[in-house]
Amino acid sequence: MSRILGAVSDRPIPPGLLEGFRALSEAGRTPKDFGCPQPDPKAGHPDGWGIACIGESEEVYRRGALKAAMDPAFGEAAKAVGRLVNPPFLLLAHVRRSPRRDEIRADFSHPFRREVSGRRVFFAHDGGFEGFGVREQRTDSMALFDRLLDRLGPLQRDATEFKQATAEAKASFDEEFPRKVSSYTFAMVDGDRLVAHRDARTCVPYYGLHEAKREGLSIVCSEVLAGFEGKWRLLRNGELIILAARS
Repeated sequence: MSRILGAVSDRPIPPGLLEGFRALSEAGRTPKDFGCPQPDPKAGHPDGWGIACIGESEEVYRRGALKAAMDPAFGEAAKAVGRLVNPPFLLLAHVRRSPRRDEIRADFSHPFRREVSGRRVFFAHDGGFEGFGVREQRTDSMALFDRLLDRLGPLQRDATEFKQATAEAKASFDEEFPRKVSSYTFAMVDGDRLVAHRDARTCVPYYGLHEAKREGLSIVCSEVLAGFEGKWRLLRNGELIILAARS
């Protein structure tokens, strides 16, 4: 269970964007807010965070295992994002709610990073596979990322091919974990574009992704952010969108 923020911008990332998202580590909505079962009573998404932002020949990538709202390292990472000077920028951030204390680790915090045929790829997932735990030093989200990359192959795929690869990756986990996947919802920086996909299998209102556009900035987020109210669109369940950076 997590909150995800993705953005594509042709100008510096607004400072309020990451600060508004940071607040979701304390006050972000949880399954019980939608009348769904929740394994523990803790508030928000306090179990780690991550920020990735890339520009032309620039990168900020930081992760932590503390609550984002209380961790000075989150603020330092946000300031580093604000110092990037070569647009366009692609941003992916995540705050996490872990079901197990022993899985609250910085290396398990999203987004995860890979390089694929010279492209920088970052992945953040909102969901879980019941019974997966940690296998071969990977969480379920890390395994999903690796499976998706395997299906995509080395080339950057168009929307139709990306949807097919995503469907194949999900089908393989559905076979391994029948009726045990809460959500496949994810966002992914793939080189010069942001890909976002909503696929909630349980507690559908919680596992949401909302999209908003304003001049020079496209945002995708699990929740409508304070300070960025306006015209937001909730992605349909099953929808996949690709937002390309403009140079």
